[in-house]
Amino acid sequence: MKYKRYLILVAVLVLIKFAWVPLWETKQENWQQQQKNQSNLNKTRALLALKDEMQARQETMLKRLQQAELGFAQATNVTSYKLASQSNLERLFKRHDIELSNSSWRDGLKNDDIQTLLLDIRFAGSLKQYLKLLKELQHNAEFANVSLDSNQLSIRGQTEDKLGRVNGRVTLKLAVKLVSEEAA
Repeated sequence: MKYKRYLILVAVLVLIKFAWVPLWETKQENWQQQQKNQSNLNKTRALLALKDEMQARQETMLKRLQQAELGFAQATNVTSYKLASQSNLERLFKRHDIELSNSSWRDGLKNDDIQTLLLDIRFAGSLKQYLKLLKELQHNAEFANVSLDSNQLSIRGQTEDKLGRVNGRVTLKLAVKLVSEEAA
């Protein structure tokens, strides 16, 4: 019986090792899992609270996209659109005393019924007049669907009093919405 004290201590240690420690570890794992579940639940609740706001923003974006598409020129035939646009742009260049030497069309990306077209133009003229042309191109509603894609200029004869002459090559990007003849 002299070892009875030690047997009680060994029994307590065995109980701790094989019963209490696994129960504590299971409790810790359950607590961590509960924290994770609570965090996921809070995130889900936050997303559900944003559902109406996200839907309102989606509707706003859809309206803005439709308004932007209304600004695109509409055409049933790309070739006739190219000819009409080129004629209008040539008049614009002529109005600003800028001489065109070459122009050529390239087809850009087509997304659903929106076609982008690229018009490469080589020209020569006064830099001052070219800058006025760019300003009109930006502010004239007739050219709302035209944007400057690239601009390569060679400027000569600049002095303190005048801007000089420019030889350049620009690429204009035009967007057109293709519509069927029945819809037009």
